[in-house]
Amino acid sequence: MATTTHISKTQNGLWTQAIFTIAVLVIQYVLGMLSNLFVQFPQTDQPNLLWDYARSQLPTFAHIIIGILLLVSAIMFVIRAIRNHDRGWIASSVAGLVGIVIAIYGGVTYTTIQVDLYSLIMALGFIVAFVAYGWGLVAARK
Repeated sequence: MATTTHISKTQNGLWTQAIFTIAVLVIQYVLGMLSNLFVQFPQTDQPNLLWDYARSQLPTFAHIIIGILLLVSAIMFVIRAIRNHDRGWIASSVAGLVGIVIAIYGGVTYTTIQVDLYSLIMALGFIVAFVAYGWGLVAARK
């Protein structure tokens, strides 16, 4: 006798949001690489000029906007997971949020002072978020 798994509408919504978040994280990664390879920040120690320049570069500006949207989405994901009382989704969404916050911290700091270490921190935050949401998808299948 075959058994069927019932996935609630909320569970399915979390699954869909995780897939969407991973897709947007991939777009974010590509925009970050485009910025890294093709945007040359001016040599200055004035944060305002660096931010003005970042906003004037399409891949970097899109990277910033999508990062903000990912942060909002990650917060909403945690709230939805908590409301669903699903420990697996709570853990993965919190880990994903932490990764996104780390990435944003790295990006904001990198833009302000142009130290490569913060670009690495941004990339590591991306990896944490990407793995967290992927792990949530795997855990939800069980």
